Amino acid sequence: MARFIVIESLDGVGKTTLTRNLAAALGGIAMSMPGPAIKPLREPIQAALGDARIAHALFYLAVAAAEGTRARAATDAGRSVVMDRFLASTIAYARARGVDADFDALLPALPRPDVSVLLTLDEDERIRRLGARGEMSLADIQSLDPTFRGVVMAELGGRCDLQVDVTGADEEEAVRRVIGAIGCLPAGQ
Repeated sequence: MARFIVIESLDGVGKTTLTRNLAAALGGIAMSMPGPAIKPLREPIQAALGDARIAHALFYLAVAAAEGTRARAATDAGRSVVMDRFLASTIAYARARGVDADFDALLPALPRPDVSVLLTLDEDERIRRLGARGEMSLADIQSLDPTFRGVVMAELGGRCDLQVDVTGADEEEAVRRVIGAIGCLPAGQ
């Protein structure tokens, strides 16, 4: 059974690796927000939007609409899709950055995943992983602030269907934990 699965988390938890590995285990497609067509344009667009936080949030919501439509089409055609971030992160990060807009009013018009998973990890381990990456992004730096992180995690927790802790898990174990939580078997099983 093809499913549209979203993996949400703070940066440094392992969602990108898990997305890729879970998609492979399910014989599906790994996708990300923003997708490959938008990713190289993201920085120039963000620069053009300036300090208008609502504009940035709406840009990411538009990207989510486009990527979600592609994901839903693939799922409807019989391929499982595992997406690295989607609507919950878009809204959570906008809220943490002070955007006070009624995003929920737009949600019925947007593609919806079949299940969204919030990955969690011990905070000390997450910080160690962020440091090991080298240069940190703005989102990485912001997520180190306890207040910012708290807003993001509260929003993600309220918007995701389930939560899976990957503390102490290697890549294979993380996939097993998520598969066990969402109740789907890899292709051929």
